[in-house]
Amino acid sequence: MLIALVGFNANAEMYIVGSGAFGGWAYDAGNLMTDNGDGTYTYVTTIQGSVWFIFADGQGEDWDDFNGNYRYGPVSGGNEIVNANTEYTTQKSNDGNASYQFTGSGNEYTFIFDSNNMTFKVEGIVDVPEEDTWTVAGAPASLFGSPTWNEANTDNDMTLVNGLYTFTKNNVELTVGAIQFKVVYNHDWGVAYPSSNFVQSISKHGYYNVVITFDADTKEITCTPTLVEEIIDEEDPIYTVAGAPAALFGTEWAPALVENEMTKGQDGIYTWTKNGVELTAGSVQFKVVLGHEWGQEWPSSNYVATIEENGTYNVVITFNPATEEITFNATAVEVGEDFYTVAGSPAALFGEEWNPGYAANSMTLANGLYTWTKQGVELAANTFIEFKVVKNNNWNTCWPASNYEYTVAADGTYDVTITYNPENNEVTFACVAHGLRGDVNEDQNVNIADVSSLIDILLGNGTANAAADSNLDGNVNIADVSAIIDYLLSGNWPAED
Repeated sequence: MLIALVGFNANAEMYIVGSGAFGGWAYDAGNLMTDNGDGTYTYVTTIQGSVWFIFADGQGEDWDDFNGNYRYGPVSGGNEIVNANTEYTTQKSNDGNASYQFTGSGNEYTFIFDSNNMTFKVEGIVDVPEEDTWTVAGAPASLFGSPTWNEANTDNDMTLVNGLYTFTKNNVELTVGAIQFKVVYNHDWGVAYPSSNFVQSISKHGYYNVVITFDADTKEITCTPTLVEEIIDEEDPIYTVAGAPAALFGTEWAPALVENEMTKGQDGIYTWTKNGVELTAGSVQFKVVLGHEWGQEWPSSNYVATIEENGTYNVVITFNPATEEITFNATAVEVGEDFYTVAGSPAALFGEEWNPGYAANSMTLANGLYTWTKQGVELAANTFIEFKVVKNNNWNTCWPASNYEYTVAADGTYDVTITYNPENNEVTFACVAHGLRGDVNEDQNVNIADVSSLIDILLGNGTANAAADSNLDGNVNIADVSAIIDYLLSGNWPAED
């Protein structure tokens, strides 16, 4: 039987490469270990404090060559903390970001690499640190202090309680957005969890009691913010986009720019729009920043979008503070191409009344039609809606000549769609019950029971909901009964009046 052992070169030299006592990271350097002739290698040195290291059975021409052919590192992936007098398994690894950390107390230590078993250990005396220290570092400053993301802040050291490292802070003022942090080992970013920031959403402005726990064995993290007192804001928070390139954002990575403030819509979603931007092929990177200074921003890593080719674009960025969802849309346009916006009232539907420059009301071109849609809008019975479609934010060119007018028939939640055809200047409007059209009795089905419910309403034995206007003419009457019956017989709704 032929058994092949893949990995270690039996004729190779063995190096220990790393920081501090190991001379610094270099793909073509490292400290040569002593070959003991039996497949084991040793290296003796004095270590005070923390050092980082890996093993290598050769030297590379560059980092890619080194990592791909010679490096031995942690089996689990990511950095690994090692203790004295404990045996660890190692492996050939091309993960250039993964290494071992060892903390010495000023004593002499012997590093032993066993190529027969692919193990190593550090022999010697370790009398410090007496106890591991885990610290939370993150933002905002109201919770973690200033400066934010300070791994050396001893005020944020966690306390061991019932086997869990715990950080508690009471009566902390938090704004709508998110808490973001990592748990850091011994005040050194070399070992920190999780690999991406831990993110905890905050949906209300107020005073909170915050408890963060960390299990050093499983690396499980919890964050529990308990609202003690809500703060009713007189003004909405400001969110700003900051990023690159300068062609889009003015000055790169500058949250102080007022012109990059986002606009809040009626649905709570913030929008930033810039039209006619000349962009070159490549990436757009940005964050959404709370206010006008760094400290609380989303996402934790930059949002990255790709521009496929050079051109002129209309760009729209949205941010939902409740879910932290961000969207980016860049629509290629011809230089000088027209754009259209809806402007009207009430504010419950249009966000800002009669504002042709309101970015959230920009229309989208598809299949020759410009469309604007808003879903889940709460509208009361007899709400009077009127609007125009405006070309290039200029009231001199808008349709229809007289305002488009519509009166809501019943209290309800609606989906509204406005379209504009630039070929004939035709404007259409649809205000459809959010949910199931014709579902008068709200049982999530449209059947003969809805006909009975609607007749009862017309006889004065009930109140019409949004779904009762089944023919979408803005009124609830016998014509809606006919529309439901037609639908039940044909499977199709009649054309909108």
